[in-house]
Amino acid sequence: MRESRVRFDMFAWQVVPWSILRDDVRYLETLDIGTVWLGDAYAMPAGYDEGAVLDAWTTLGALAGCTERVRLGTMVTNVSLRHPAMLAKQAATVDRISGGRLDLGVGAGTDLPEDRTALGLPALSPGGRVDRLHEAVEVIDQLLRGRHVTYHGDYYRLDDALVTPTPVQQPRPPLIIGGNGRRALRVVAEHADVWVSDLPWRTMDETVEAIRERNRLLDEYCRDANRDPVTVERACIAGWSPAGSAFASRDAFQDFVGRYREAGVQRFVFSFGSASTPAPYDAWIDAGRWATRKSLEAFAAQEMNALQGAAR
Repeated sequence: MRESRVRFDMFAWQVVPWSILRDDVRYLETLDIGTVWLGDAYAMPAGYDEGAVLDAWTTLGALAGCTERVRLGTMVTNVSLRHPAMLAKQAATVDRISGGRLDLGVGAGTDLPEDRTALGLPALSPGGRVDRLHEAVEVIDQLLRGRHVTYHGDYYRLDDALVTPTPVQQPRPPLIIGGNGRRALRVVAEHADVWVSDLPWRTMDETVEAIRERNRLLDEYCRDANRDPVTVERACIAGWSPAGSAFASRDAFQDFVGRYREAGVQRFVFSFGSASTPAPYDAWIDAGRWATRKSLEAFAAQEMNALQGAAR
C-alpha cells in the first residue's frame, strides 16, 4: 500500500526580474515548502510577452547563496540544452553551494522551433527525445555517484569522464524525471526517485482519471524492472492546465488536493506568481490556478501545514 504522505512544493517561473524572484523565493522559504523549482528554457515560444527568461542553473546557483533551508531544483531541465556530463557538473556545483539542497529534475524537453533554430538542435520524434533522455539519465546518474564513465550511445559519447567535486548528498542528489507517455514512464521506473507529471488540458474528471492511469502504468513498469513501485514518489505540477483552480478558495484547494491525492499524487508542485508575472500567466493567477502571497496567507499555507502535519 502506498504511503499517505503529502508534500507541497512551489514552481517559481523565472520570467520576472531577479530582485523580485529572489524576494519571492525568500518568502516561500518562510513557509512549509519543501522545494522551490525553476523552469528551464533557452527561448520562449512566440506570443509569451517579451519572452525574457533567466537561465535556470545560474539562477539556482545565486538562489543557493541567498537561501538557507528550502530545497532548490529544476522542473525540469531540458536535456537537449546541455551535455549530460556538463549538467552533472552544474548539479554537483549547486549541491555544494547550497549545502546539499539540490533536487535534480530532468526531462526529454519540448520540441520548440525557437530552440532548434537558435541552437541548431536536431529535429527528433517524441520517441527519439525520450531515447536521448534515457541516455542522459544513465550518464548523469553514474557521474553524480562519483564514478568514471565511459559511454558510447546514439546521442552521447564519453571516455573516462568524472565529475569532481562530488555532490554533498550521497549517493547523489534526488533524481526527478518528468514524463507522461509510456516510453518516458519506463525511464522513470528504471532510474527516478521521483516522477513528475503535468496535468492534461482536459476537464477535472478526465485529468484525475488520466493521472490515475499513469500511476497504474508506472506501477506496472516498476514491477517489470524488478522495483517496488512505492520507491518512486509521485508528483504533479499544477497551474498550467485549466483542470482545477486550487487557489480560487479554501474549498477549491481542499477539493483539488483531495481528488488528485486519491488518484495517487503524493507531492504537489504548485505555481507561484505576483503582480510582476507577465502574460499569459497573469490570467492564470487571476483564475486562481497559481498561488500568490495573498492566497497563501489567506488559507493555502494553513491548509498545506495541516495536511503535511496529518501525514507525518
